[in-house]
Amino acid sequence: MPMELRFEIEGEPQLVGYLGVVAEGIKDFGKPLQSIGSELIKTFDLNFAQRGGVFGGWAPRKPQYRAGNRVDTWPLLEKTGDMRHSFRSDASTTSVSVGNAAPYFAYHQSNQPRARLPRRVMMKVDAARRTFIVKAFQLHIVEALRGRR
Repeated sequence: MPMELRFEIEGEPQLVGYLGVVAEGIKDFGKPLQSIGSELIKTFDLNFAQRGGVFGGWAPRKPQYRAGNRVDTWPLLEKTGDMRHSFRSDASTTSVSVGNAAPYFAYHQSNQPRARLPRRVMMKVDAARRTFIVKAFQLHIVEALRGRR
């Protein structure tokens, strides 16, 4: 989803000059993008802690038994902890990428039709995260206008 900010101002030369400097100052969106990436990673970790509760909850695991003993005593989706700890965020001046490097992550997150493996949403940009993202950009622009960057 590309983002574009464009300003056109006619009139007072000082104002045009000032806004030209400000526009140069807000070309680097690295700070808000890094903040957004960090916030999303924290949210995804919280979602694991709440067993999917941040995004609606996860279907419970079917109990596994071996020789009459239950063997699935670890928290849901955390047998090794690899998937929970594989979330990464990479921000530049113009973009942020958030993902999970665990090879089996896509099977759990996918919204494809399924018969055996239940979907367990781990990553999502919901209304609360969208609000955070918009506010991060607004703060960045306001700070640039006030000369605080």
